[in-house]
Amino acid sequence: MISLMLSLWLGVAAVSIYDIQFATSPGVDSSYPSPYLGREVTVEGVVTAINFRNGGYFISEPVSGAWRGILINDRRNEPQPGDQIRLTGKVAELFGMTCIQDISAWRIVARNRPLPVPVIITTGQLSRADEAEAYEGVYVRVLNASSSSARARNGKFMINDGSGQCSVSMGSFTDKKTLSPAPGVLFSQIVGVVVFGFGEFSLNPISSSDIQVQQPTSVQNRSWGKIKSIYK
Repeated sequence: MISLMLSLWLGVAAVSIYDIQFATSPGVDSSYPSPYLGREVTVEGVVTAINFRNGGYFISEPVSGAWRGILINDRRNEPQPGDQIRLTGKVAELFGMTCIQDISAWRIVARNRPLPVPVIITTGQLSRADEAEAYEGVYVRVLNASSSSARARNGKFMINDGSGQCSVSMGSFTDKKTLSPAPGVLFSQIVGVVVFGFGEFSLNPISSSDIQVQQPTSVQNRSWGKIKSIYK
């Protein structure tokens, strides 16, 4: 019995998210498939976003970074952001995005863990597939980018911080509030998860609070003037 249990345990590799995601070969379809594709793995991470397109969630290593986030394609378990979970499942490609599915074991290790600090990236990095691949599933932040298009009917609009434009996709998670910026609106920051779908990488805010519009200088000065007038 002991030898049987040991052999079963050895059959499931305990690996990091980085191990699963890191890939150097673009594959036949340039989706950079995981080297663990088709294998059953055990992995642990902190939940960063839930209810992705009505099912699934993303987890990250405690210290976020390139190759350190992944989609869990799981509609049975319902974790909350900040839950640290350990699970066993099969590595797969979901429309070109690496994920873990067919979950056979799942448990919460700890609750209310701090979310990892979002990795700062540029819009240009998301516009180039060979660079964007490293941030698939990762919790990121883009700074000082302007909208370069209005929101389309599919909920997407384009932003550019001067390094190249990328798309922002609204409503992928629980918060379905949408934003319809006019071209030229400056965002001090947009936080979200990088997702691959329909042949492109996009930044997906988790809630409306993840998008901060930069106040025009004239408005900032006017507000400061009102504050100063109180103390005259």
